[in-house]
Amino acid sequence: MDRRIILVNPARKKDVGFSFIVPRWLVVLAQATPRKFGDPILVDETIQAFDPRTVRPGDIVGVGITTLNCLPGYAAVREAKRRGATVIVGGIHATILPDEALEMGADSVVTGGGDVIWQTVVEDALTGKLRKRYDGGKVPGELLSPGRWDLLDTRRYMCPSVQTTAGCPENCSFCSVWVTEGRLPRQRPTDRIIAEVNELSRIGFRVVILADDNFNPATKGRIARETSPSVRRMLERNREERLQFFADYDKGIPNKPFAFTQMTSEIVSDPEYLKAAHDRVRVTAALIGVESFTEEGLKNVRKTWNKKGEEMLGVIRTIEAAGISVLASVMFGLPSDTPETARTMRDFVQRSGATAAQFPLYSPFLGTVDTTEMLRDRANRALAASETNGGSAVPRPKHAIKIVGGPDYRFWLDAKLPRVVTKHPTMTDREILHEIGESWASFYSVRATVSRAWRKKNWTLRQKICFFLFEQGFRKLYGGYGISADSVSDKKMSQLAHSSLKIAIGAYNLFFRKPPRDLPRNSVQPTNLAPPPPAPPQQGAGASIAAQ
Repeated sequence: MDRRIILVNPARKKDVGFSFIVPRWLVVLAQATPRKFGDPILVDETIQAFDPRTVRPGDIVGVGITTLNCLPGYAAVREAKRRGATVIVGGIHATILPDEALEMGADSVVTGGGDVIWQTVVEDALTGKLRKRYDGGKVPGELLSPGRWDLLDTRRYMCPSVQTTAGCPENCSFCSVWVTEGRLPRQRPTDRIIAEVNELSRIGFRVVILADDNFNPATKGRIARETSPSVRRMLERNREERLQFFADYDKGIPNKPFAFTQMTSEIVSDPEYLKAAHDRVRVTAALIGVESFTEEGLKNVRKTWNKKGEEMLGVIRTIEAAGISVLASVMFGLPSDTPETARTMRDFVQRSGATAAQFPLYSPFLGTVDTTEMLRDRANRALAASETNGGSAVPRPKHAIKIVGGPDYRFWLDAKLPRVVTKHPTMTDREILHEIGESWASFYSVRATVSRAWRKKNWTLRQKICFFLFEQGFRKLYGGYGISADSVSDKKMSQLAHSSLKIAIGAYNLFFRKPPRDLPRNSVQPTNLAPPPPAPPQQGAGASIAAQ
């Protein structure tokens, strides 16, 4: 029997049946899989849980993990190993902690981007030459792969994701993007972007997510504050490349879909860039990292170039006036935060005129400067205590917030993971979660949502209805976490929440999805696979991991 390639996107919340955004890595690795090895089978657990009974001995199973979904990801690794598969793990989490993935049973780990290296990995696995480690590195822009959309049931998703540029020149302390993807912006070839977006338009999508690490890496404001002459010249070239890309995109896509992306507030420093993003790329919504409205909060996250207070309100209103709806992302739980700053935050967001908002908890994501400092502080405290029986002073901590647990506690692997895994210097966990909950509840109350919809004077009635349903569904799916998190929240979804989401997706499909011009060429879904007879437990590493 032929060996098959199965790609699994794990999720804490499984079998939702539909999702807002396509996990791009799935379709990219599907494209990177050589056709001579057959079409890979794509499994997104948000849509449908991975069924290990579909795995045959000898199959190759690829699992992409992030910090938030690594626990169900490792469960998929163990199950696939029990069935006799060769299991390869990649993703951001595996890039940061490759040895952990091997410890959890993976036969091999891919760090960095998989666009180019994946072909070698598959060939080595099929010929018995698989190595323990492969490094895909930071994939050059010209080698960033498009997605293989014909293998996905696109009816289950609201928005596909397309990448136009990689890397981010900033170094925010809470973010791992610049650590794993680098600070050098890498532009993808325009003709490949246009071809991919045209394909998605043909399928019927009216909205695409431009899943760039930073949509505006080189605006005039960013260039002006750059101190390195060589980096400044690089950013100037990148800005010209981006503006030319916008013009070519406009000409090359006759039925341009609406676009949603993430950008920094510095886009207002470059009116030409802002106008081109809206007029030529049709960016109509964007996540803006506000992070904090206070000067102290921005210092906490190394983002002092962001505007603060009333100035940030002006930034949001400028972007909204340019025709781009703002999803304002404001973190809570920074070292300088208090219940008073939370109330101020809610007032600012309501007055800003932002179309949407999210209020994620400030969390220790692996690979970030903040989390690295927190883990180092914890190790130093444990070392000082062990060497002197607690008698000597603990080395001065570098971070005001502490990560809970002992030096060997890996919170991301805790099945009973508490919602807050840090100790704030002045607030309790209960206070932090209460303020976050109040922020989501007040912003997405029925009255507030209706008010925002009716402020959109140029929207039709059906657009306003769809907006209302979408925002209520967004709150149910991402409330307390935010769309920048790796996946949807892991709280149990109620029947009401499930119904709300289903109605939101249904309204979108009814009002905004176009029927495909032709059907996908070769759609393969896990449900089409009859489970093979149970296989006996495998000996060796697979059996030992399964027993854990």
